[in-house]
Amino acid sequence: MDNKAMYKLSYGLFVLFAREGEKDNGCIINTATQVTDSPLRIAVTVIKNNLTHDMIHHTGVFNVSILTEKTPFSLFQKFGFQSGRNADKMEGTVFARADNGVAYLTEDSNACISGKVISETDLGTHTMFIADVTDAVTLSEEPSTTYAYYQSHIKPAPKAPAAGKVSWVCNVCGYVYEGEELPEDYVCPLCDHGPAFFDKVVEMPKEKKTSWVCTVCGYVYEGEELPEDYICPLCDHGASYFEKIEQTVAEPEVTEWVCTVCGYVYEGDELPEDYICPLCDHGVAYFQKLEMD
Repeated sequence: MDNKAMYKLSYGLFVLFAREGEKDNGCIINTATQVTDSPLRIAVTVIKNNLTHDMIHHTGVFNVSILTEKTPFSLFQKFGFQSGRNADKMEGTVFARADNGVAYLTEDSNACISGKVISETDLGTHTMFIADVTDAVTLSEEPSTTYAYYQSHIKPAPKAPAAGKVSWVCNVCGYVYEGEELPEDYVCPLCDHGPAFFDKVVEMPKEKKTSWVCTVCGYVYEGEELPEDYICPLCDHGASYFEKIEQTVAEPEVTEWVCTVCGYVYEGDELPEDYICPLCDHGVAYFQKLEMD
């Protein structure tokens, strides 16, 4: 079997909305797909811990807002890094209601699809809802974003720590915890993910190389100090004809392995045979080595 065929699959990013009673809520998901054309049906998969999951289970209706490449990181923070059980995610959100009474985004989304659940499949940590499409509307022609695009272009890059400082970077939202050790029970204050989703980063001091260049012939003398009585071995000019140059020594190249499913990047010369992607749980067969030019 050619496992690389699985590389052709792509994951979008969506806000899945539900409404129960007077409560509106939504969460970020990366699995929403059309499963049949006649009848027109879609499938969405959502983690059981999410409030939105329970609301859909109880009401049987939902809306999917398809996010665009122009979606700001703040929207992912609002709908992905906090729980609707203790936060009002709709506060400040620009939305409308579809005929099913459920909210959908009118900004940062290029389409909305409404669904009525006809079946549920228990997938362990997640539930897959199969639904009839009851309505759909196109909002813009902006390209839909993917998980890989989010990782590369939307999620902010973590700030580099000071030289010699140890930091831990959340590979979901980019939050940086500074400290020699990450507590075993630590929970990211932005996205609620645990220590398994943090990478240790040690910023090493950059080495500087000092050299002295003869301004007459270009000869290079390497050393922190140029002797006062130094004579250029090529043109016989003295120390006064030399200029000091300091250069930062280039850091060694780091080998990177990218998950073709979600875009997560592992740094290291070799990818462990039993490595599992901390974001999407796929194994080494789904990683590709990034070749440096």
